[in-house]
Amino acid sequence: MSDRSPPVALVLGARGTLGLALGAELPRAGWRVAAALDREACDIRDVDRVRAAIRDARPSAVFNAAAYTNVDRAESEPDAAFAINALGAETVARAAAEAGAAVVHYSTDFVFDGTSEEPYDELDAPSPRGQYARSKAFGDRLVAAAAARHFILRVGGLYGEGGRNFPSTVAARLGAGQTVQAERDRLCSPTWAREVAAVSAALAITPHPGVYHCTSQGETSWEGFARAAAQALGVPPERVQGVPSASLPFKAPRPRRAVLDNRMLRLRGLDRLSSWQDALAAFIASQPTFNLG
Repeated sequence: MSDRSPPVALVLGARGTLGLALGAELPRAGWRVAAALDREACDIRDVDRVRAAIRDARPSAVFNAAAYTNVDRAESEPDAAFAINALGAETVARAAAEAGAAVVHYSTDFVFDGTSEEPYDELDAPSPRGQYARSKAFGDRLVAAAAARHFILRVGGLYGEGGRNFPSTVAARLGAGQTVQAERDRLCSPTWAREVAAVSAALAITPHPGVYHCTSQGETSWEGFARAAAQALGVPPERVQGVPSASLPFKAPRPRRAVLDNRMLRLRGLDRLSSWQDALAAFIASQPTFNLG
């Protein structure tokens, strides 16, 4: 590859919120996406299929956005969560390393228990609670051991186009006239997948592998996030009902304060993430169907 050739990306988990964002943002950042594969095309638990996908794409970096993300269901099927989030992630990392490619792996703020009153940075030891969180924390360790050129990005409160979780759908639900219930006592930094994808594209061409926190600036409750969405849409604030977390039918424990400090991105000069308020406004503006007034 000549110095002027663009870096080549292979995206796994291409139909998910982050996978869709990567498929859109990587070309804008100068990458050539050789392939963007969903689970049907490449199940990361299948070693042979992963190796074949990497062999065919010949990527500079593999962006692994494939994950088991059902936090509550993981409590009743932990082996499935570990098979994808830990062993599957290791399979991708090892195959990428064998092919001479970097691996970009996505982790979560849930690897911390949320008891700290200060934001967690990359030097803080993980303290996962629940099977989903444990599977992701173990996956981070396996990826780091399997590939020297690893970029592990811990994200939190992720939302974006195509997402089915609360932050991805709350604006559409409010705009459609629905009333939403939102937790008032659990704090995080809601983060737009598009900004994570842009940082990923910039980070993966650097010679600085490691663990990076990658969330929007600031913190809020899910009630605060929903009220900001309502204000941006011009809908009545009473459509947002703040409720305690204990009133919701969660099966898995969740960190009370899942707030991260993007220390390593900041030190590398790559902390380009907006405040959560600005990112939310930009997300809503990017989706004209939300702007129903």
